[in-house]
Amino acid sequence: MLIVGREIGQSVIIGDDIKVTVLQIQYKLKVDIDAPKNIRISYEKQITPRINQLKKRAQIIGETIAIGEDIKVTILQTESGLLRYAIDAPKEISIYREELINNRSLHKHNCLPTF
Repeated sequence: MLIVGREIGQSVIIGDDIKVTVLQIQYKLKVDIDAPKNIRISYEKQITPRINQLKKRAQIIGETIAIGEDIKVTILQTESGLLRYAIDAPKEISIYREELINNRSLHKHNCLPTF
């Protein structure tokens, strides 16, 4: 399980084609899942005693999003502009912060040819 904290607009890439982005909709922080149409996405809300103690602006802590058969994203904490969540995926699935993927492709294009 990998725990990440992302700010509004920041993303994590899971595998080759799944993107999880933190969005702000009105006053709530949410995660947006961008995945191929053949991958099923389902939401599981966890009912815990802590829900009654949450501020109105917080996303429900413990909400889980299942992506396909093997990947789960669980909301752990929300703060002003920051969403912390856990990604549970098999070891063979790579998980990267989007800015690292973008930086890696920039470095590949800026490299001088080797002779």
